[in-house]
Amino acid sequence: MTVFLLGKTTICHAIREKRRAIYEALKDDFLEVPSCHEEWTEIAQRFEQRWNFPNCCGALDGKHVAIQAPGNCGSEYFNYKKFNSIVLMALVDADYKFLFVEVGAYGRESDGGVFGRCPLSTALAENTINFPPPKPLPHEGNEMPFVIVADDAFPLKTYIMKPFCYREQVMSHKIFNYRLSRARNVVENVFGICASRYRILRRPMDVKQVYAKAIVLAICVLHNFLLSRKSVYMRTSDVDSETNGVAVQGNWRMELGESGMLPSIRPSSTLGRPASKAVNVREQFMEYFMTPHGEVAWQYNRTILHDSFW
Repeated sequence: MTVFLLGKTTICHAIREKRRAIYEALKDDFLEVPSCHEEWTEIAQRFEQRWNFPNCCGALDGKHVAIQAPGNCGSEYFNYKKFNSIVLMALVDADYKFLFVEVGAYGRESDGGVFGRCPLSTALAENTINFPPPKPLPHEGNEMPFVIVADDAFPLKTYIMKPFCYREQVMSHKIFNYRLSRARNVVENVFGICASRYRILRRPMDVKQVYAKAIVLAICVLHNFLLSRKSVYMRTSDVDSETNGVAVQGNWRMELGESGMLPSIRPSSTLGRPASKAVNVREQFMEYFMTPHGEVAWQYNRTILHDSFW
């Protein structure tokens, strides 16, 4: 530290203050949950245009962020991947922007458990998030609710769509899962881009849990800020792409490899049976994706239906 003629403690304090200042200065403009019908409708239109999933207001997922085990923490932060972590829960839009983030849950928890206790879960359940009222899917007559897409770790709700069980699937279930996976993949790419750009996410953070949370929040708001500047922060080749069902992996996957990615959260085993209304909403989306005006031409490709989107 003699290069800067400053002590280690002074520099550490300055860095901590900078993280806090970045988040406080940018969060109101670059990390704010939409508050009106019009904003959510615009997000849904982008999901329909880019990912062929109408009435979709976001993609939801959670990831482990590695940290050094805090003193006397026991197994609270020790996750199923056998390292200590905090959880980053995020909702993103169709253009790779964070809409909502929650950071700091114990690594040992499941996606469903973390989500069940975060403010977004309550806001969705009570509709204080101000989703638009239901409207018909394109060329359809029945009104359908606006939803977010998620993986199997989350509960099936009238406002959360998740895949069908992958065992003994019929063709219509496979097609629904593929279409949902296309839309949900945007959140996977957001996590990948952040890990690619901010290398501190690739190794355990040797700081207190509260400082690790501040670092992750600063990264999320900086990600949105840089996206808004339309700079070279993220190029088309950096993220996954698809043309007529042919998938091309983004550069971040090749750069990080499996070891550098932020691991997903373990599914919960206590989600219970979904309500019949939620099952019915998923069935209606599935049926829509099988209609001439709701399908995409390449969705019947056997290679695509054999696995998930990527």
